[in-house]
Amino acid sequence: MRRLSFPLGRHNWEQTIAAEGLIYSLEGPDDTDHYWNEFAAYEFTVAEALWLQEQVEEAHRMCVAAIDHIISGPLKHKLGLSEAALKLAIDSWRWHEYDFYGRFDFVYNPETHTLKILEYNADTPTGLVEAAVSQSTWFKDQRLDLRGFKEWNDLGNAFVARWAQIRQRVKHPVLHLACVNEEIDELGEDLENLKVVAHAAHMAGWETHIMRIDDLYWDADRRIWLDDRDRQVHNLFKLYPWEDMVEDAYGQVLFEGGYAAMENWFEPAWKMFLSNKVLMVALWELFPGHPLLLPASLSAHHGFTDWVKKPIFGREGDGIVVQAPTYGVQAAHTDGYMTETAAEHEYIYQQYVQPPNFTGDAGEPNYPVIGAWVVGGRAVGFGVRESDGAITDGYCRFVPTVLR
Repeated sequence: MRRLSFPLGRHNWEQTIAAEGLIYSLEGPDDTDHYWNEFAAYEFTVAEALWLQEQVEEAHRMCVAAIDHIISGPLKHKLGLSEAALKLAIDSWRWHEYDFYGRFDFVYNPETHTLKILEYNADTPTGLVEAAVSQSTWFKDQRLDLRGFKEWNDLGNAFVARWAQIRQRVKHPVLHLACVNEEIDELGEDLENLKVVAHAAHMAGWETHIMRIDDLYWDADRRIWLDDRDRQVHNLFKLYPWEDMVEDAYGQVLFEGGYAAMENWFEPAWKMFLSNKVLMVALWELFPGHPLLLPASLSAHHGFTDWVKKPIFGREGDGIVVQAPTYGVQAAHTDGYMTETAAEHEYIYQQYVQPPNFTGDAGEPNYPVIGAWVVGGRAVGFGVRESDGAITDGYCRFVPTVLR
């Protein structure tokens, strides 16, 4: 793995990524610092990519195995879920409901050839436009195949194949897809990610309909879900976290038969086990010392010299605190929702791992985190987000990947 410079950006590349749906590369009209990095790429050898693929799939199998470990022990009461929500998740798991996708975040150190799981967002991962579309277009536009490079990005094809597989097993061929409203999704990120999923489902033979989650309506008389056109919703893909849905206005409806009234939820409720940082503690209990894992604990008296404190429901670095004196690293994300609301019992502690620093042409630091995508249990591609410091947050940069 190494970081390459591509100083000649494509003509009108900003318009290109916007047309692809990456309209959230800039925070606003006055911003000049793009989330999309047009001028660099991370190169992996083919052998590295094959090894990473094997490790990602092993990590997924371990996470699935950890679900029963959580359910059968005291960790299930540490998930920050109500008893009703926990029962919903357990029932969903025992019903063997279909899942769709997830994204791991890893630190990979090519010098030591070690890969460490940071977290697994298997409920509402975004980053699809840049990972599935923009980096593939960038590769083709740069004509990198003529320079001996290869591409490993099967995310789009895998989406289509998985939707086709699920399509054969369902009663109704209509897939509704929902995300939050414009007031919350100000940059349009969730909606654009939803469009990628909808496009793949349409190619797989589904009729699709995109809507806002606010417009999902429970008809209590007929005990069915309706969309914004008063049509029944049988299959719902939602970019809305389960931990929020079970606590908001939908919660009681779900617990009193509303969940079972939907033919399929994507993701299913059992993904609450895999999108919670308590999973990291469960993995360490179940597979202590495994080379993919970092020691993790629920206790502030964990005994780690270098540690990261993470809210169990946190995303995009929200609420993270890093204390790693061995490496001279001290950092905290202090302006997010989790920072303001999470209680002490809603955190885990994970041993800190130092990411490699790929210094840029101007001497700037670049700390990469690999986002590895899993669809139907299979590793299908990855992308890299790099940051200036120890926390990969909303100010990171997405950098395309190539193979050689």
